[in-house]
Amino acid sequence: MRKDAARNRELVLAAAAKEFDQRGMDAEIRDIAKAAGVGVGTVYRHFPTKEELVGAVLAKELEEWPGIVERALGAETAWAGLTGFLEQTLASMARHKAVLDGLTSAEASASADACREHLADALEPIVRRAHAEGSLRAEVTGEDLGLQILALGRIVQLEPAAWRRQLGFVLDGLRAR
Repeated sequence: MRKDAARNRELVLAAAAKEFDQRGMDAEIRDIAKAAGVGVGTVYRHFPTKEELVGAVLAKELEEWPGIVERALGAETAWAGLTGFLEQTLASMARHKAVLDGLTSAEASASADACREHLADALEPIVRRAHAEGSLRAEVTGEDLGLQILALGRIVQLEPAAWRRQLGFVLDGLRAR
Protein backbone atom coordinates (compact mmCIF):
# COMPACT_ATOMS: atom_id res chain seq x y z
CA MET A 1 0.00 0.00 0.00
CA ARG A 2 1.27 3.46 -0.88
CA LYS A 3 2.16 5.75 2.01
CA ASP A 4 -0.64 8.19 1.23
CA ALA A 5 -3.18 5.35 0.97
CA ALA A 6 -2.00 3.89 4.29
CA ARG A 7 -2.21 7.35 5.89
CA ASN A 8 -5.73 7.85 4.51
CA ARG A 9 -6.79 4.46 5.81
CA GLU A 10 -5.58 5.35 9.30
CA LEU A 11 -7.28 8.76 9.10
CA VAL A 12 -10.54 7.05 8.13
CA LEU A 13 -10.25 4.52 10.96
CA ALA A 14 -9.53 7.26 13.52
CA ALA A 15 -12.42 9.40 12.30
CA ALA A 16 -14.74 6.38 12.16
CA ALA A 17 -13.80 5.39 15.71
CA LYS A 18 -14.72 8.88 16.95
CA GLU A 19 -17.96 8.96 14.99
CA PHE A 20 -18.94 5.45 16.06
CA ASP A 21 -18.03 6.24 19.68
CA GLN A 22 -20.36 9.24 19.62
CA ARG A 23 -23.16 8.02 17.36
CA GLY A 24 -22.74 4.24 17.27
CA MET A 25 -23.98 2.49 14.17
CA ASP A 26 -25.94 5.62 13.21
CA ALA A 27 -22.72 7.33 12.11
CA GLU A 28 -22.80 8.32 8.44
CA ILE A 29 -20.00 7.54 5.99
CA ARG A 30 -20.05 11.11 4.63
CA ASP A 31 -19.49 12.47 8.16
CA ILE A 32 -16.62 10.04 8.68
CA ALA A 33 -15.05 11.08 5.37
CA LYS A 34 -15.39 14.76 6.25
CA ALA A 35 -13.85 14.24 9.70
CA ALA A 36 -10.96 12.30 8.12
CA GLY A 37 -10.40 15.01 5.50
CA VAL A 38 -10.93 12.59 2.62
CA GLY A 39 -13.63 11.99 0.05
CA VAL A 40 -16.40 9.44 0.46
CA GLY A 41 -14.83 7.45 -2.39
CA THR A 42 -11.62 7.09 -0.38
CA VAL A 43 -13.57 5.60 2.52
CA TYR A 44 -15.26 3.10 0.21
CA ARG A 45 -11.97 2.25 -1.52
CA HIS A 46 -10.59 1.05 1.81
CA PHE A 47 -13.86 -0.27 3.23
CA PRO A 48 -16.33 -1.24 0.48
CA THR A 49 -19.22 -1.46 2.95
CA LYS A 50 -20.12 0.28 6.18
CA GLU A 51 -20.15 -3.20 7.77
CA GLU A 52 -16.46 -3.66 6.88
CA LEU A 53 -15.60 -0.25 8.34
CA VAL A 54 -17.52 -1.07 11.52
CA GLY A 55 -15.71 -4.41 11.71
CA ALA A 56 -12.30 -2.74 11.36
CA VAL A 57 -13.11 -0.18 14.04
CA LEU A 58 -14.51 -2.82 16.39
CA ALA A 59 -11.43 -4.99 15.85
CA LYS A 60 -9.27 -2.11 17.09
CA GLU A 61 -11.59 -1.47 20.04
CA LEU A 62 -11.64 -5.17 20.96
CA GLU A 63 -7.85 -5.31 21.14
CA GLU A 64 -8.16 -4.21 24.78
CA TRP A 65 -10.25 -7.26 25.75
CA PRO A 66 -7.39 -9.78 25.92
CA GLY A 67 -5.76 -7.54 28.54
CA ILE A 68 -9.01 -7.35 30.47
CA VAL A 69 -9.32 -11.14 30.38
CA GLU A 70 -5.68 -11.57 31.42
CA ARG A 71 -6.20 -9.25 34.40
CA ALA A 72 -9.37 -11.11 35.35
CA LEU A 73 -7.61 -14.47 35.27
CA GLY A 74 -4.62 -13.07 37.17
CA ALA A 75 -6.64 -11.36 39.89
CA GLU A 76 -6.04 -12.46 43.47
CA THR A 77 -9.47 -14.08 43.65
CA ALA A 78 -11.73 -15.37 40.91
CA TRP A 79 -14.55 -13.16 42.20
CA ALA A 80 -12.36 -10.06 41.96
CA GLY A 81 -11.40 -11.12 38.44
CA LEU A 82 -15.03 -11.63 37.43
CA THR A 83 -16.20 -8.33 38.84
CA GLY A 84 -13.22 -6.53 37.31
CA PHE A 85 -13.98 -8.05 33.91
CA LEU A 86 -17.60 -6.97 34.08
CA GLU A 87 -16.69 -3.45 35.22
CA GLN A 88 -14.01 -2.98 32.57
CA THR A 89 -16.21 -4.39 29.79
CA LEU A 90 -19.08 -2.09 30.70
CA ALA A 91 -16.71 0.87 31.03
CA SER A 92 -15.43 0.12 27.53
CA MET A 93 -19.01 -0.04 26.27
CA ALA A 94 -19.72 3.32 27.91
CA ARG A 95 -16.66 4.87 26.23
CA HIS A 96 -17.18 3.25 22.83
CA LYS A 97 -20.75 3.39 21.58
CA ALA A 98 -19.82 1.21 18.60
CA VAL A 99 -18.79 -1.63 20.93
CA LEU A 100 -22.05 -1.19 22.80
CA ASP A 101 -24.06 -1.18 19.57
CA GLY A 102 -22.04 -4.13 18.27
CA LEU A 103 -22.86 -6.22 21.31
CA THR A 104 -26.47 -5.17 21.73
CA SER A 105 -27.54 -4.98 18.09
CA ALA A 106 -30.59 -7.10 17.27
CA GLU A 107 -29.55 -7.09 13.62
CA ALA A 108 -27.67 -10.08 12.31
CA SER A 109 -24.31 -8.79 11.18
CA ALA A 110 -20.79 -10.13 11.06
CA SER A 111 -19.46 -7.46 13.43
CA ALA A 112 -22.30 -7.89 15.96
CA ASP A 113 -21.83 -11.66 15.88
CA ALA A 114 -18.06 -11.24 16.25
CA CYS A 115 -18.54 -8.99 19.29
CA ARG A 116 -20.85 -11.48 20.98
CA GLU A 117 -18.60 -14.43 20.12
CA HIS A 118 -15.57 -12.59 21.47
CA LEU A 119 -17.45 -11.86 24.69
CA ALA A 120 -18.54 -15.50 25.07
CA ASP A 121 -14.97 -16.75 24.51
CA ALA A 122 -13.62 -14.26 27.05
CA LEU A 123 -16.15 -15.23 29.70
CA GLU A 124 -15.66 -19.01 29.69
CA PRO A 125 -12.30 -19.22 31.54
CA ILE A 126 -13.39 -16.51 33.97
CA VAL A 127 -16.59 -18.42 34.78
CA ARG A 128 -14.71 -21.72 35.17
CA ARG A 129 -12.29 -20.10 37.62
CA ALA A 130 -15.11 -18.52 39.66
CA HIS A 131 -16.97 -21.85 39.79
CA ALA A 132 -13.81 -23.64 40.93
CA GLU A 133 -13.37 -21.03 43.66
CA GLY A 134 -17.02 -21.39 44.68
CA SER A 135 -17.68 -17.66 44.46
CA LEU A 136 -20.11 -17.76 41.52
CA ARG A 137 -23.48 -19.48 41.81
CA ALA A 138 -23.12 -22.95 40.30
CA GLU A 139 -25.98 -22.57 37.83
CA VAL A 140 -24.59 -19.36 36.29
CA THR A 141 -23.03 -19.85 32.85
CA GLY A 142 -20.89 -17.69 30.63
CA GLU A 143 -23.96 -17.24 28.44
CA ASP A 144 -25.87 -15.92 31.47
CA LEU A 145 -23.13 -13.39 32.14
CA GLY A 146 -23.07 -12.39 28.49
CA LEU A 147 -26.80 -11.70 28.64
CA GLN A 148 -26.33 -9.67 31.82
CA ILE A 149 -23.66 -7.60 30.07
CA LEU A 150 -26.05 -7.00 27.17
CA ALA A 151 -28.82 -6.00 29.58
CA LEU A 152 -26.49 -3.67 31.46
CA GLY A 153 -25.34 -2.34 28.11
CA ARG A 154 -28.88 -1.18 27.52
CA ILE A 155 -28.69 0.68 30.83
CA VAL A 156 -25.44 2.28 29.62
CA GLN A 157 -27.42 3.52 26.59
CA LEU A 158 -30.36 4.82 28.62
CA GLU A 159 -28.67 6.09 31.80
CA PRO A 160 -24.90 6.27 31.28
CA ALA A 161 -24.23 7.26 34.90
CA ALA A 162 -26.32 4.43 36.41
CA TRP A 163 -24.65 1.27 35.13
CA ARG A 164 -22.19 0.84 38.04
CA ARG A 165 -24.99 0.85 40.60
CA GLN A 166 -27.01 -1.61 38.52
CA LEU A 167 -23.95 -3.85 38.13
CA GLY A 168 -23.73 -3.99 41.93
CA PHE A 169 -27.27 -5.35 42.10
CA VAL A 170 -26.48 -7.95 39.43
CA LEU A 171 -23.29 -9.03 41.20
CA ASP A 172 -25.20 -9.50 44.46
CA GLY A 173 -27.49 -11.94 42.64
CA LEU A 174 -24.62 -13.82 40.99
CA ARG A 175 -22.49 -14.40 44.06
CA ALA A 176 -22.61 -17.79 45.73
CA ARG A 177 -23.67 -17.68 49.36
